[in-house]
Amino acid sequence: MTLGIPGFVYSDLYSSNRLYQLHEVFTEQVEKEAPELMSEFRQYKISQGDGMSPQSISDLLIRMAPHVGAFLAMLFQVEIVRQQQQKLIQKEINTVFAFRNKVVLKLSKKFKQQDINEYNKEKVFSDLDMLRQVAFNQLKVVDDLEMAISHVGLTLAELRKHYQCLAKEKASTYIDADAEVEALRNKLEQHANAKQTFATSLSTTNPEAFIESLFGYVERWIFVARKDEQTKSWSCFKVAEKKDFDDLVKHQTLEKNGFDAWVCDEHQRNYRDGFKLTDHRYNQRQTLYEVEHCIYCHERDTDSCSKGMRNKRSHEFKANPLGESILGCPLGEKISEMHIVKRQGDNIAALAIVIIDNPMCPGTGHRICNDCMRGCIYQKTEAVDIPQIETNVLTDVLFMPYGFEIYSLLTRWNPLNIKRPYALPYNGKNVMVVGMGPAGYTLSHYLLNEGFAVVGIDALKIEPLAEELVGSKGTAPKPIHDFNKLYETLDERTLNGFGGVAEYGITVRWDKNFLKVIYLNLLRNNAFRCMGGVRFGGTLTIEDAWEFGFDHVAIASGAGKPTIIDLKNNMIRGIRKASDFLMTLQLSGASKANSLANLQVRLPAGVIGGGLTAIDTTTEVLAYYPVQVEKILNRYETLIESNGEKNVRAIYDGEEIEILDEFLSHGNEIRAERERALAADEKPDFTRLVNKWGGVSLYYRKGIKDSPAYRQNYEEVHEALKEGIELAEGMTPIEAIEDQHGALKSVKFNKLIEQNGGKEEIEVPIKSLFIAAGTSPNTIYQQEFPSTFRMDKKFFQRYEPNWTDDDLPDLVPMEDVTSPKLGKPAPFTSYQKDGKFVSFYGDNHPVYAGNVVKAMASAKDGYPYISKLFEKEIATLSPESHELRQAALGKFFDNLEQELLATVVKINRLTPTIVEIIVHAPLQARKFQPGQFYRVQNFEYLAATVKNTKLVAEGIALTGAWVDKEKGLISLIALEMGSSSRLCAMWEPGDPLVIMGVTGAPTEIVNNQTIMLIGGGLGNAVQFSIGKAFKAAGNKVIYFAGYKYAKDVFKIKDIEEASDAIVWSVDPGTDVKAIETTRSQDKTIVGNILEAIEAYAKGDLGDVDILLDDVDQMIVIGSDGMMSAVKEARFGRLKEYFKPEHKAIGSINSPMQCMMKGVCAQCLCKHVDSRTGEEYFVYSCSNQDQDLDRVDFTNLRARLRQNNVQEKLSALWLDHLLSSMKTDEPAFKINKSS
Repeated sequence: MTLGIPGFVYSDLYSSNRLYQLHEVFTEQVEKEAPELMSEFRQYKISQGDGMSPQSISDLLIRMAPHVGAFLAMLFQVEIVRQQQQKLIQKEINTVFAFRNKVVLKLSKKFKQQDINEYNKEKVFSDLDMLRQVAFNQLKVVDDLEMAISHVGLTLAELRKHYQCLAKEKASTYIDADAEVEALRNKLEQHANAKQTFATSLSTTNPEAFIESLFGYVERWIFVARKDEQTKSWSCFKVAEKKDFDDLVKHQTLEKNGFDAWVCDEHQRNYRDGFKLTDHRYNQRQTLYEVEHCIYCHERDTDSCSKGMRNKRSHEFKANPLGESILGCPLGEKISEMHIVKRQGDNIAALAIVIIDNPMCPGTGHRICNDCMRGCIYQKTEAVDIPQIETNVLTDVLFMPYGFEIYSLLTRWNPLNIKRPYALPYNGKNVMVVGMGPAGYTLSHYLLNEGFAVVGIDALKIEPLAEELVGSKGTAPKPIHDFNKLYETLDERTLNGFGGVAEYGITVRWDKNFLKVIYLNLLRNNAFRCMGGVRFGGTLTIEDAWEFGFDHVAIASGAGKPTIIDLKNNMIRGIRKASDFLMTLQLSGASKANSLANLQVRLPAGVIGGGLTAIDTTTEVLAYYPVQVEKILNRYETLIESNGEKNVRAIYDGEEIEILDEFLSHGNEIRAERERALAADEKPDFTRLVNKWGGVSLYYRKGIKDSPAYRQNYEEVHEALKEGIELAEGMTPIEAIEDQHGALKSVKFNKLIEQNGGKEEIEVPIKSLFIAAGTSPNTIYQQEFPSTFRMDKKFFQRYEPNWTDDDLPDLVPMEDVTSPKLGKPAPFTSYQKDGKFVSFYGDNHPVYAGNVVKAMASAKDGYPYISKLFEKEIATLSPESHELRQAALGKFFDNLEQELLATVVKINRLTPTIVEIIVHAPLQARKFQPGQFYRVQNFEYLAATVKNTKLVAEGIALTGAWVDKEKGLISLIALEMGSSSRLCAMWEPGDPLVIMGVTGAPTEIVNNQTIMLIGGGLGNAVQFSIGKAFKAAGNKVIYFAGYKYAKDVFKIKDIEEASDAIVWSVDPGTDVKAIETTRSQDKTIVGNILEAIEAYAKGDLGDVDILLDDVDQMIVIGSDGMMSAVKEARFGRLKEYFKPEHKAIGSINSPMQCMMKGVCAQCLCKHVDSRTGEEYFVYSCSNQDQDLDRVDFTNLRARLRQNNVQEKLSALWLDHLLSSMKTDEPAFKINKSS
């Protein structure tokens, strides 16, 4: 592209030196156009606002912003588009809203005593229509009737005012009024029907009386139209409704299953279909209504939307009637100022004002945050919908030609931002930001603009973006002319993984294309790298960061472990954490029609909680169920056509058939409803069907009005009700009830009796229950490395620096109020070593925990602390050494990528159902200790698409069978059971993978004991490294290796190296032969693992060197059935062969998803203390080696079956896909994405 400023090319926009020069050009231009303004602004910049009133600063920014808008429009050669936007917005303001303000709002008194039913609505409408088409014949054919009628009404109102002024002998500015009136009269008289309709008006020769008469037609139309279904929603009629804090959410009450539930009025319902964007935001006119609603409080320094609402005497923040402090925007965004510039029509200038305080504004705004609305001066009526305005300003720019480029440049070059008007060059300092959620990506932005290099790491899989969009070494990115070409519908978008909770926690009420805007903007910075699949504390530690050459570590890892509520029979099959559901839905792709991911939900469904996560979970369960059953039906029908119905159904047991048929029946009803709606040209009403099948209800232990969702974000409660959910208050869950298969069938609640405050126990049918009872901050690192930080209850203790004459500060612990604008940012942890510090942000931080915009505020408030750590050193840098710093940075990044990025080296088939994936991942290999494992995934952008199905694996937990730490190699062994594990064989050497880890706890290796290893099937792969470690520690190792079939045996040499003696066993069957041994001390038997142990103990296998009663500890790894059998047999048929004090450890194969040690909670494993009967839960991904005698294997087996119906169907579906592919062409070559 060619820039509109001479001497600059596109690549200059990514050079800090050239950005400085561009700023100089801007300054010179404004100096010529408005020298006095530039002089004022220069003084403002020099003083940094000290000594200036807030009002004068606001006024100066408002006057300077249009110059920024004009300059950027010229730079990107979009002046005409900018002018068009200004004209359109001014037309709206000067027509529709002028009509509203001057005519509509002044009508009420005149018609106060009149009854609308006395008017003939059809005649009132037809009369005005004739007046428009005849007297204002330029408006005869219009696309925008509201604009046209506003023009008619406003014109007549202005003429009326003109003649009223003349009658009072006052001056009027209206030009040629008489001629205009005469023209109107002539048009009406020359039209036969109009002449008759307006005969009374035409009968007077007095211009004032004539206009007064015509104006009466407008007034009568307004009186009728503002109540009419077709027109009452017009912006010209909108008025702010009164706000009743005791009744913020309009609802009806439905009696259901013994309790009352809030539901939406049927006439307000939204008809949702899947996971497309559910809220398409306001159009321009609706947005401008909100701008007009604003009274621009910054002019009086009372802009509480930005600054909060303070008591005039005490200066403390006020609280609203719900007890919520009115703090305003945590970022302090200049909202009122933005509104004025938006009203002027200059979207670029308005966006420049937003970006001063909120550069990552794509991550805020509509359906994300509402702190500004809660702070609005209108506390007794509807607040200004500021988030809608902010997002409209952003999108009006984004969807301009080169709109993304304009936004992107403003984040690193913004003359209005006097603290940092342009990004600084690289200063030689490197920061690792842990977590790429709102706090992490915002902090990254600020640090990059300060000249730091930033590496963002995240344990989630993060997809790369196309190189042409990002740019590469020495090559600028391709300019984006039309952002529409990058825009994806939300139900089909690539799940990039970037954005943390904004990606997996927030629903499609918010447009996640905005995450791509932030992600791409950061990636285009040459000093930034983003690495997914890197677990802080597993892959990388703080000490590793220093060794790599990082100068600071900033933790923004977000929320951690979900709260486990007190519920009898908790976590039986059918009960999940809300975070587990939302992550599976929105990260694995379960919501997408083309996904192999599995997420099984049955109805009726319930959600426990009262926060926004609970609300979101309820709406998404409601939306997901039709998607689920429709996808199952479509795949089932295809499979029975190709495989035969009998063969398809043969893979299911009785319970699964029952569930499958339930899904198929519901799927057929969903299909029928879709067909009915299509024929009727309506939206399908799936909610009616879901409610017929039991519905989705949220249960809260208190009153809904006491819930965090109602108190902090009642708008989302209202929107959720409109989608069809039900809210039940005063419902405390006490017991989950199992059906005959061990699955959830109902939940017992204590229902609050409103009349007397007592309780009544009721049982509610529920087959899927999701718990959203809050989370703890993510301080998992401290659990893994307990001596690293001082703690303050669940949080890291926070510290403010006390700067003295020394180069480094003293850290002072803070105990003040934990709220933005009240508590000090205090971003430092207690860590201080060799002049290095660690800081923390977002949901980790007690001052800023709670929502997205607070997390972003923590970054805005916290980054100056990091800058100050290095300011003396940075001040001594010479520009001449810049190239050397850049070269060093290149080597730094190259080293990190070499160490952290994983690629496939080789795929080996070990058995018909087991494959070995050898990957190159040096740091992950070096971190491995026996017993630990990795989360393995392929990338969506490289995955094959076969018959509209993406061959993307869910996260698979695979252990390191062996590692070569010198060569950086890891051997991962996968049993091809489900669809995801079967995809491993299709990966190709050179393919990048996500190898997240290590995770889990290393097996505790004791010294000089006798160890018994028991491995079943794939479990033997885990035992290789464990056995070798035990042997190296001086232990004797007896290894029982069991297999279903002899053909399943693999890596015999590794098993031999892991043991002093092996007992091979293979399950009995027709023509089954014992596995051959290759060492004299090894034994072999046809029989299951218990029979092998018993035969060995009895001496049936011959003389042995290691006796079972010498065994001090056993490690059992295999299927849940095998481990359970070993557990029981040790107290039964095998009891006499072991000494009573031996320990038994099982490596527990819980269902897993995130494997980040306590975020999604899918891996929770139930334990029961055999002595006390106490029940508790263990995160298996955090510690997979568990006391075998405490594990509730019945519960584990049930939870492993939670997705069985879907998983079995997905496996068949993958068979179908593979059979449809050419046999001579591997899967990864088919429709491979680029």
